Amino acid sequence: MDPEYAPGFLDLNEPIPEDVSLFDDLQEEHTPVNTARTSSNADVTKSSEQSKHASGSNIGASSGQSKHASGSNIAASADTNPITGETLSTEDSGGDDDDEVQSTPVSQTEVQTPYPGMIFDSWDEAKMHYNRYAKKVGFSIKCSTSKNSTLDGQKDKQMFVCNKNGKNEDINMQEAAPVRQRNKSITKKTECKARLRIKRKGTKWHVTYFIEEHNHNMIKKFSLKKYLRSRKGIPKEERDFVKLLHKVNLSAGRVMRIMGEVYGGLANVPYDSKSVSNFMATINEDQTIKDMSKLLSHFARIKKEDPDFYFNLHTDHADKVDRIFWVDGPAIAAYKNYNDCLSFDTTYMTNMYNMPFAPFIGINRYCQSIQLGCGFLKNENVESFVWLFQEFLEAMGGLQPQNFITDQDAAMRSAILAEFPNCCHRNCRWHIMQNAQAVLGNFLSKHEELRQELNAIIDYSMSVDEFETRWADMLRKHNVADNTHLADLYHLRATFVPAYFKDRFFPFLQTTARSEGFNAVLKTYSNPHYSMHHFFEQYLKLQEKINVAEDSVEFLDEDKTFRVWGDYPIEEQALKVYTRPIYLRLRAELRKVTSYNVHLIGGQSYDVLPIKAYVYGYGSRSYQVEANVETETYSCECCKFSRDGLLCCHIFRVMVQLGCINKIPEKYILDRWRVQEENIVEEKMDLPKQPVGRKMNNKERQQLRYGTLCNDYTRVARMASTSEKGKAIADKYMLALEKELLEMKASESAKRKKKKQTAPSFDEGPDVENVGDDGQGNSSKFDHVEDPVYIAKQGRPAEKRKKSGLHLKATKVVKCSVCGSIQHTAATCKDKITPGPESKENDFFRDMV
Repeated sequence: MDPEYAPGFLDLNEPIPEDVSLFDDLQEEHTPVNTARTSSNADVTKSSEQSKHASGSNIGASSGQSKHASGSNIAASADTNPITGETLSTEDSGGDDDDEVQSTPVSQTEVQTPYPGMIFDSWDEAKMHYNRYAKKVGFSIKCSTSKNSTLDGQKDKQMFVCNKNGKNEDINMQEAAPVRQRNKSITKKTECKARLRIKRKGTKWHVTYFIEEHNHNMIKKFSLKKYLRSRKGIPKEERDFVKLLHKVNLSAGRVMRIMGEVYGGLANVPYDSKSVSNFMATINEDQTIKDMSKLLSHFARIKKEDPDFYFNLHTDHADKVDRIFWVDGPAIAAYKNYNDCLSFDTTYMTNMYNMPFAPFIGINRYCQSIQLGCGFLKNENVESFVWLFQEFLEAMGGLQPQNFITDQDAAMRSAILAEFPNCCHRNCRWHIMQNAQAVLGNFLSKHEELRQELNAIIDYSMSVDEFETRWADMLRKHNVADNTHLADLYHLRATFVPAYFKDRFFPFLQTTARSEGFNAVLKTYSNPHYSMHHFFEQYLKLQEKINVAEDSVEFLDEDKTFRVWGDYPIEEQALKVYTRPIYLRLRAELRKVTSYNVHLIGGQSYDVLPIKAYVYGYGSRSYQVEANVETETYSCECCKFSRDGLLCCHIFRVMVQLGCINKIPEKYILDRWRVQEENIVEEKMDLPKQPVGRKMNNKERQQLRYGTLCNDYTRVARMASTSEKGKAIADKYMLALEKELLEMKASESAKRKKKKQTAPSFDEGPDVENVGDDGQGNSSKFDHVEDPVYIAKQGRPAEKRKKSGLHLKATKVVKCSVCGSIQHTAATCKDKITPGPESKENDFFRDMV
């Protein structure tokens, strides 16, 4: 076989005898190249015409032969071009494995038809010209065979062909059954002979052969030409812009809508959504390489800027990370003031390792959710939660949270009892009531009075004794003492019923809604297919959003005010001392003062009774208030001050009755709800820090100019396209503009080259610190860690909107399919012939207990 030629990316089943003969004149013109092969050209041509399988002579090899000859210096165009540095794609949009040239943004002026003898300054210029010509005519091109010089090893010859060159393989002719693949489309090949061959002579590239005719239809419609494979490339400037949009987790569809605005319409964008999606996939793939190393390096950078930043991780027996925890300095400072109530919950679908995300959520003085530390756990078992809580205590100086609300996870409860023994642990009421709804909904649909009484007992029992008494009376009244589901719910009463937590500080909170809300927002920033490092970058963006929201409310406190609702002096005082969100909640309590009457029971005891049948948030019952005017001591059996840190409407009603409405006693104004001159939380640190008055860098300014110019030139193109005369004027000035810009670019390049040559050189580069140092000890502590095991996703499950579920509701009446009774279902019907499987509902709550 000729050592200087090897098959390119033509169809494997198609011999191309003319390819060898076409290269004959190249050997005559290019004398520096080894000419030993010239004498064998005729033999090679003859051999290729006689047989596909002749050893050493077949350029268009069959599918069963090797595509590479020993010692060949012919480079397939999928490899990196040694001259241009370009790497061409090996897969077209339809799944075909032929190489096709990627597009580059070029002038929109008239394109000259190639001809033999045409000269180009570079391989790139020849490729771009043929690609522009292909777009004008309506076909796509790809790289075929190429040849490297034996003198300098650089590319010496190149053949470009139509992408319909060759023929499709007949799958029915295969001996073995094909491997099952995705339903991919295949390019229709017609054995088109259109091609362009170029040869390097010195520093120039000459066209030595050109076939213009095609044997297939061309794409004439302008809006369809962007789907041609060789026109699908995204320009470099726009790739940088897409990367910027990708950082804020925009989908490919939204990116295309933005580019449509830049180009003046989606039809004008020279690529499609699939090209953007594929490019974004390559970005994600790059981010998954050495994920933990990148994350630890990022931690180390933050540690240098924030000395209080704390992080740690744990590895399994294979040195793969299975637990991570981190918390920044501002969060540690905030925890000292907001450790009175924390919400904790885990969520999935945030990273490609399927590791649940576990944030610690607190409540600041503006009643906003704040992040006080977070972690990732590979397994939700007792050991993992114990490790996470130990790390949390280590970061917080051993200070335990006072009150903790979570879901019903048994492993989580065991870990809390072990690590937070002085903490009051409460379960999410929403989860418990939703579980009860599943087994009691059908039953309660037949007992509406029981349902209403059950919800009222849970909501408006003001003490444990009252709850126990009312529950017993309910069972006796409705004769449901033998209902196992109600019994299971009763066994869980101490974990969620408000009467058991009246004296504990859970401000405006009965569920883990704050954690779940934080998780839901976080999922709009992250994606289950992204790396851990990417998640951390998005997490910082969300943290920045939280900080900005807090700053916004803080500014409103200082700059704005409200019109008071009434004439009570205590409202004026509340407007001055409380933050805006807390003042609005207290004002709602003042409005409810008008919903109650007061009767003196005796001594310092007062009975506050509703005027109407129902008051929102307090039901239809009356409340007893103890008031001592001399000591300014007030207490209500609703315990709102203990729960939320605010006085209730019942106390305010008694204060109005007694004429003590000049001020709220200082002991009933919590510092955590006050507007203070000095911030409770230390000044937040920007990550990364930006200097005051920071300006855009060169790359950012270039992206801004690029987008602006695209918009401006789109407007000009719209006017020029109205007539042939307008187009001719636009072409004239665009040619002049392009020439002047190229001259400017060449001049600037020469200046930079000259400056670089005159600049002093240094033998040694600057010292680079070990970015992998964890900042908390020896840098070798985490040198051995590896990325967690990647978990393939089957698709994000459908998200269900969580509606209010704190109360039990009646579901649709279900009739027995055997006898038609509404008193039971077919599973428990006595009339059925064969007993069915035992109902899973019977053991639902019993397993939880």
